[in-house]
Amino acid sequence: MRTWKQWKGAALLTALLLAVPVGVQAAADFTLGGFIALYGIWDSTQMNSNLSQLVARNNDPNNQHGRLRFSAERIRMNFTIKGPQLWGAKTTGFIEWDFDGGGNEYIMTGTPGGGWASPHKARPRLRHAMFRLNWPETELMLGQYWSLLSDDPPEVAKPGTAGIPGIIWFREPQICVKQKFMGIFEVAASIANPGNGPDGIQLASDQWTANNAYPGESSETPRFTGRVKYEQDLYGKAPFYGRPRGVSAFVAAAWQRLRYRPFVGALVGTTDNRGVMFGQNNFNTVNVEQRDQQYLNHWVVNSSLFLPIITTTTQNLAGTMSLLTHWYVGAGLDLEKEGVPNNTSYMNFVTFDAVNNRWVGDRQLAQQFGGFVQLQYYFTNQWYTTVLWGMNKIFNIDRDRWIGTSRQADPPKLNQHYYLTLWYQPIKALKFGAEYTYARTDYYQNRLQGSNLDNYGENHRLLFVGTFFF
Repeated sequence: MRTWKQWKGAALLTALLLAVPVGVQAAADFTLGGFIALYGIWDSTQMNSNLSQLVARNNDPNNQHGRLRFSAERIRMNFTIKGPQLWGAKTTGFIEWDFDGGGNEYIMTGTPGGGWASPHKARPRLRHAMFRLNWPETELMLGQYWSLLSDDPPEVAKPGTAGIPGIIWFREPQICVKQKFMGIFEVAASIANPGNGPDGIQLASDQWTANNAYPGESSETPRFTGRVKYEQDLYGKAPFYGRPRGVSAFVAAAWQRLRYRPFVGALVGTTDNRGVMFGQNNFNTVNVEQRDQQYLNHWVVNSSLFLPIITTTTQNLAGTMSLLTHWYVGAGLDLEKEGVPNNTSYMNFVTFDAVNNRWVGDRQLAQQFGGFVQLQYYFTNQWYTTVLWGMNKIFNIDRDRWIGTSRQADPPKLNQHYYLTLWYQPIKALKFGAEYTYARTDYYQNRLQGSNLDNYGENHRLLFVGTFFF
């Protein structure tokens, strides 16, 4: 027998269906799209495919040897769905997935070079699932799609997602509204989920026995993002992903408030030290405690500027040049995939509990800034090159008060990537690239391995990619 709540739910659903015009319920048009890509990558150290990890110190014998990998796991497929008009708006939808997801199919956690899948066990991952209504000057979008922070990505083959080229590749479930003004301005705002599964904020793995691994899931407030964007042809255009584009710029900001539970840094039933403090030649392991529940404000301000340098007034891109740059600053940035859980929050020392041998502190979010500068030049309409430098830095750390909440905590003093990419795209459906990357991580802490003392690591990468778009 149906309950009163079930009857109310059925009545509400019926009323909503009756409110939609009959023509709207017509069948939609589906278009399949995506690409197939093969990567061949050689690294001089043990790095993951996206360069989203810090480079191990040069004196680390477990990581300082080369590695060659071929991978086709980055295949991507999508459906674009065109529906009928509703309330004067065009309706469209978009669903996309790839085979680049994590999981047990990947090599074991802790193995150097983690993040590569077995060639036969790459795991499907949902990237986008959204629908939108578009009026002439207004857009309403509901679903999982690019964040307002993530427009204008760099065009290199494998940009690292951990803060090297700004805040890119970030997707989130959201309700987003965009409004155009005067044909050159766009104001947008979104309300989103404060934690986004494996792409959301995590605590370090050492703390999972005492805390939810995704503290954002217990947040009582959504994630708010706003953006103002400007684009206009002022003096000519230059290439951006194979098409002419005028001057473009945006400023975006995001905020959310997360709850962190009290935390004692020892495994349940043991007295193992689970935290670290800065030392002279190595970290000192300590027992660490977060003394009470805390609510912390994660925030970020991101900016982008695209400038045509050598311009064109036609579709011919030969001999043209453009500049693209992003810069951001914020706190607690692993939610934007700009950091790793071990480093984006820490304890600020308050007192020492001599009875329990614990260093007690208040959790703080690491402050970080970073970005990139990219130059792109087209020799012909098929051959072009990209040169990019990107960096990020955790700053405002007090070495005397900082306590890492995990034995894996190891904040970077400066993280840098340099890219030189040569592209060849004979037709729209085929694109080939050859890339050299130099990556370097400088750390706050020296580490002694045997008789070798070091505080930085370097990686050299040679990459080839071939992509077929459909």
